[in-house]
Amino acid sequence: MSAEQKAKLSAAQLAYIASDPRWAEHRRKLAAAQEAKRMTLLQSEVTTIIQMRKKGRTFSYIQEEIGICHDVIRRELQALGISTERIKHSRARGSSGFWRCFD
Repeated sequence: MSAEQKAKLSAAQLAYIASDPRWAEHRRKLAAAQEAKRMTLLQSEVTTIIQMRKKGRTFSYIQEEIGICHDVIRRELQALGISTERIKHSRARGSSGFWRCFD
């Protein structure tokens, strides 16, 4: 298909979208279908993620532990208003003992 044919087809499609009254309803249905397929987190998963973040776990570690993509985890936490910033680790203090627990 030549560039001229592509441009002509694109113009025809845009004119169809602009003039057809059914397009708005079709677009709403497409958006609803995407929303239905979108992966979300259960409340128990959110609680687990928050606990793991308090322990200093990274999103890549959490992803491997619970089997959910880190992009989904970040998106859902941001939607809930939970910070997804990097965790600032405080450096270990001297003379805190040989056996330290990181949890």
